[in-house]
Amino acid sequence: MDDSEKESISKTAGVGAGMLGGAKVGQVVLPIPVVGSFAGAVLGGVVGSEVGKRVGKALINGVTAFVDTLRDDGAPRPAPPAEDEVPASPS
Repeated sequence: MDDSEKESISKTAGVGAGMLGGAKVGQVVLPIPVVGSFAGAVLGGVVGSEVGKRVGKALINGVTAFVDTLRDDGAPRPAPPAEDEVPASPS
C-alpha cells in the first residue's frame, strides 16, 4: 500500500468521523432541527478530513508494523531481489 492510498483511506475515515461528531455538536450548539446538524456535519467533515490526512497515515503505518511483528515467527527471511535483478529461470 503506497502513501497516496493511505492518505485517501485516512481522509475518508476522517470525513466520516468528523461529520458524525460535528452533527452531534452542531445540534447542541444550534438547537434548530436539521440546521444545527447540517452545519456541524459540514464543519466536522472539513476538520475531520484534515486531521485524518495527518494522523491516519501514521496510524496505518503503526498498525501495520504491529501486525507484522505478530506474524513474525523469528525465522530469518531471504532479502527480496533488487528491482534490476531478474530471478534465474529453472533449467
